[in-house]
Amino acid sequence: MITFFGAEDLETFIANLSVTVVVVGSILVVLLVVIAASIAKSRKKKTQALKLPLFVAIVVVVLGTTFTISGGTVYLNVKSATGGPVHWHADFEIWACGNEVELRDPTGFLSNKIGTATYHEHDDKRIHVEGVPTDLPYDYSLGKFFNVVGGGISRDTLVVPLNDNGKYFEDHHEETDGDGNPTPAPEQLDPFITTETEGKIVSFVNGETCGSDAAQVQVFDYKFDAATKTYKQTKIEDPANFMPAHEAQVPNGDCSIVEFSPVKDRTDKLCKQYGVRDADRCLDFGVQAKDRERVCDIREVR
Repeated sequence: MITFFGAEDLETFIANLSVTVVVVGSILVVLLVVIAASIAKSRKKKTQALKLPLFVAIVVVVLGTTFTISGGTVYLNVKSATGGPVHWHADFEIWACGNEVELRDPTGFLSNKIGTATYHEHDDKRIHVEGVPTDLPYDYSLGKFFNVVGGGISRDTLVVPLNDNGKYFEDHHEETDGDGNPTPAPEQLDPFITTETEGKIVSFVNGETCGSDAAQVQVFDYKFDAATKTYKQTKIEDPANFMPAHEAQVPNGDCSIVEFSPVKDRTDKLCKQYGVRDADRCLDFGVQAKDRERVCDIREVR
């Protein structure tokens, strides 16, 4: 297995610290209250003398917990690279040997995302940044995104966490997608799929083959120009450190296509939110002909 190690970011550290302080503080308060209740029933003078120290201890624990949480929040915003919280989005697709691979879905009754509270995906092929980035470009990089969802990406390696129920591809959502057949050769991924402690993954290394053709990890990014209502494709040389545009909506936010395929200069894949507005391709992405003039208002430039 290919393993990636990502440094814990400041926001995650402070969040974990706050949770630990709350848990420890709550336990201490409960213990002190129980002791105070037992003392209240006692009539011994020595025991009664402990009431004030216990009360002070409870106050200290409560205030200490409160100050730790609020202090962490203040410190995080002071160290922020953006002056405070942000809400950015970028769309992405993952293709391997011509098949569109689905990132592992959120699991658990209360979980609606894969990743962290501030950097995640909601089974919508969209990168969400909702919090306080302190280290840019790392906090909004493709490298960190793949790390927090349980995978990894570099110039020559790609790891994608998969669903354990066999739904490895984006062919079960039954939506119109102008990229064409999402599973033309699903059997070509079988040699790359393994089962790890956290579940199934698919991993690739440059030089391995799709069928009989040598393939490489490649990333193509579409960036939108709102002034001209056009977008342009660029091949990314350093995927792990690539940072999309700081935008709330897509477009204007980027569309990043991650591929493991034979080497090429361009991709013909496109994120749906770009496709439904592309004047030349929107019908292929499900837009009705009667809505074309109203909806399809952007074009790709080369």
